[in-house]
Amino acid sequence: MSNHLQYQRLSQSQQEKMSALSDALSSVLNYGEEGLLIAIQILNNEKGQMRLSAYDLLWEKLDDIGKKKLIKLLLKS
Repeated sequence: MSNHLQYQRLSQSQQEKMSALSDALSSVLNYGEEGLLIAIQILNNEKGQMRLSAYDLLWEKLDDIGKKKLIKLLLKS
């Protein structure tokens, strides 16, 4: 398989994973602070670019209070 095809498959796989991750983060945030703790656990399981993208997704979904809680939780860990 050519490098270009391998990259396309990897890219598609990452897009699918980001979509699933976005759905998961949206779902758990419906459970308040407990959901935020679950979201943090999900993020801690990711690495590299996926982790950064997941943080960005979570940050976009949180209101100001949620962002402050996220910062406090991240500083503790």
